[in-house]
Amino acid sequence: MAAASEEAIKQFSVLMEQLEEPLKTTFQNVHQGYPRGTLLRFLKAREWNVPKAYKMLMDCLNWRLQNEIDSVLAKPILPADLYRSIRDTLLVGLTGYSKQRVNLSMHLVLGSVPLTEHR
Repeated sequence: MAAASEEAIKQFSVLMEQLEEPLKTTFQNVHQGYPRGTLLRFLKAREWNVPKAYKMLMDCLNWRLQNEIDSVLAKPILPADLYRSIRDTLLVGLTGYSKQRVNLSMHLVLGSVPLTEHR
């Protein structure tokens, strides 16, 4: 199985080297420095079938391009006043027990946290 998986990774790598620019950049954002691990993940998901894994990865990359996933945080949140008013009304509470079985409770009003941290 190891030899077959190595061959599948090589075939998949050759296909990925032929990508055009927008897909290549998106693939770099997906693998974040670990292209072999990413290819391996898609191959495992499709039981080492290279064409199916390639199609799955292309669908993923095209979806990311169509929905502008790689630049979503660069866009401003509009309308900011609406989101700010919703954020200011949120109340978060956590309850539980410590290792010593002491009852713990924490409540946080999110209005004091900057809007950019909720993205």
